[in-house]
Amino acid sequence: MHDTIVRLADVWKTCNKIRAAAFRVGLNLWDWYRPLDPEGNSLISESKFVSILAGPLRSVIGLSDAEISQLADYFRAQDGRILYHQLCQVVHGEDSNARDKISADCFLEACPPPPEPACHKLDQWQIRRLCCLLATIASRNLPLKPYFQDYEMVAKNDGRITFAHFARILNFIGVLVSPEDFNLLVRRFIKDSYTLDYVEFLKAVEAVQKEGIQGLGPAYNNPNAIIDTTLPKLPRPEIEAGLSTAPLGANDVFHPVLDPPKPPRQLVELMLRVQEFVLQRRIRVSEFFRDYDPLNSGRISALQFRRALDAMGLSTIMSPAEQLCVLRHYVDPNDREKVCWRTFEDDCDQVFTVKELEKHPNVVPGAAAEVVRSLPAVGATSGDSPSDVDAALLRVRAACTERAIDLRPAFSEHDQHSNGHVSRSAVRRVLARLGVLPAPHHVRALELRYLDELGFNYFMLLDELEEKPIESSTIAGPSVASRRTRSTTIDPLETDIVQILAKIKGKMVRDGIRPFDFLRQFDPRNELVIPRADFYRGLASAGLSLTPLEMDTLMEVFSAPGRRRYVEYARFSSTVGEALTQEGLERAPLLVPVPHLPTVDTPLNYLNFEERNIVSGALAKLAKYPDQLSNIIEVFQDIDRVRCGTVPRVSAERALCQRGLLALLSSRERDTLYKCFGYRRGCGDEVNYRALCNALDVLYATTNAQKC
Repeated sequence: MHDTIVRLADVWKTCNKIRAAAFRVGLNLWDWYRPLDPEGNSLISESKFVSILAGPLRSVIGLSDAEISQLADYFRAQDGRILYHQLCQVVHGEDSNARDKISADCFLEACPPPPEPACHKLDQWQIRRLCCLLATIASRNLPLKPYFQDYEMVAKNDGRITFAHFARILNFIGVLVSPEDFNLLVRRFIKDSYTLDYVEFLKAVEAVQKEGIQGLGPAYNNPNAIIDTTLPKLPRPEIEAGLSTAPLGANDVFHPVLDPPKPPRQLVELMLRVQEFVLQRRIRVSEFFRDYDPLNSGRISALQFRRALDAMGLSTIMSPAEQLCVLRHYVDPNDREKVCWRTFEDDCDQVFTVKELEKHPNVVPGAAAEVVRSLPAVGATSGDSPSDVDAALLRVRAACTERAIDLRPAFSEHDQHSNGHVSRSAVRRVLARLGVLPAPHHVRALELRYLDELGFNYFMLLDELEEKPIESSTIAGPSVASRRTRSTTIDPLETDIVQILAKIKGKMVRDGIRPFDFLRQFDPRNELVIPRADFYRGLASAGLSLTPLEMDTLMEVFSAPGRRRYVEYARFSSTVGEALTQEGLERAPLLVPVPHLPTVDTPLNYLNFEERNIVSGALAKLAKYPDQLSNIIEVFQDIDRVRCGTVPRVSAERALCQRGLLALLSSRERDTLYKCFGYRRGCGDEVNYRALCNALDVLYATTNAQKC
């Protein structure tokens, strides 16, 4: 590579030498070489090329034999002849005395080209598909131009290529297109009956890489219409006019477009929702307005008031029009450009306390908080009939009691966000699957009772379905002091299904076991469910050591609906099997699966966002002195006598001090770094120095890597 760079520099120096001589004496190489090329193919023999530079022009330019040889080698073609045309272009530029236009060129200029045949035109759907194809090819960043340039050097064409060779080039570089897509490319870039313009194809791909679909021209100025392949929406004049669909009757089809428009809320209702928002999140309102009022005048501009509302998060519960309504209510009467934020703060803080309560001794505090707590859920309706709701609850409770149906797991399967809400269609699906079939008007009554902005609140439904014991109307006597049981602390990780599944996946990756092979033997009739005892026995034989609480949590999550004593081992095996393989790869042949990497993260070394930033800064400081320079791992290995990979914190500080790295970190950075690489061994916390050294080596390699 070094020799090539030196040779190119020498050739360029020689060309500059020729250019200087041509400027000094008015030399034109075209006049010397053009008579030697009667055919006009820009190629002459090496002897003719050397005879000019080493003959009459040696005294004018002053080139040595080595420089002439370098020029001949650089501009040599594959057949041994010299491309003098390229040398003349480097020295003088394009030939000003080129051949005159032939009659064919004049004829093409005088006569306009024929119109494009109708078979070459594409409709909007074909254009959409072609744009998606060009975007896919451009996203791969393939070097397309060299392959077409090789064909141009061999065929001596003018930017055209045959269909067959175009298909061979696409196949060689790995762009596999279907016959329909290839026909679209041919119809778009075709020139005559058997060739197409690959120059236009390369320009189109480069335009998509630089400017996206809009780079193809004015015909493709709407990228959304090109990317979006969905059917156009049906016209709904009643929705556009703001009319309600209630006169059409009850509908079992649920779509956001069918929802009636939300009625505008009054100022009192808006302020109650703001007070509810502040009370639930314990927000101190003055913290968001104080910085905009340095003079403590209690007034700020309207833009600052809106900015503070957005910082509080009120934009999630109020629309811009509702924010404007609140803003206009608190406008200063003396200055219409200012807003009284102190008054807004006092109204919001009424859910906590009443300002200047000493001036009003008869006021009872806490009334605003009670009103706010009694508000219905956002989006809930109160138009339900109590008789229909009670009848629906009795019907569902009777069906669940007679057949021992547990609705909670069935609803939990459809609760993707685990917030206690499911969709309206999921409610009907769950009730139909479990055989609980209330009347349609009863289902609609339940929806009106438990619907809010998040969906159907099945938590509230399950609470009301539970039969509570009858309370006695007599006064209860003194209760007997119950014997206090010994309080036991439960590890939250033992009830977290995500942590339990991560523990099982890590065991599978490390030991290469498959629980399905151990559980399949207990299902001779292929029911895909097994009893809980067999599930426990199968996991024990597989070597998965789980605590009783973890096993109970796992069996509760994967319990069969309607059969509480059985566990769906097939669903469990497919869930944990993602650690070893990925399902559905036959439908996505270009998808590259990512292997599962088990982690050792525990609550001991869990870091929040701020702590992660501190650790990243500390590692950046230590990465300047990795093990390749400081050889700190030798110090750690001398301290680690048992070769377990961890050392106490005191020993870690001593090792860093020996290599002069302890002074680079503050006390907070050291504590956070020890927490990040912490490991519980016995009754004490130690530092995993192997992981620390590996992290420093990786950071050093990535920061010092040379750019391509």
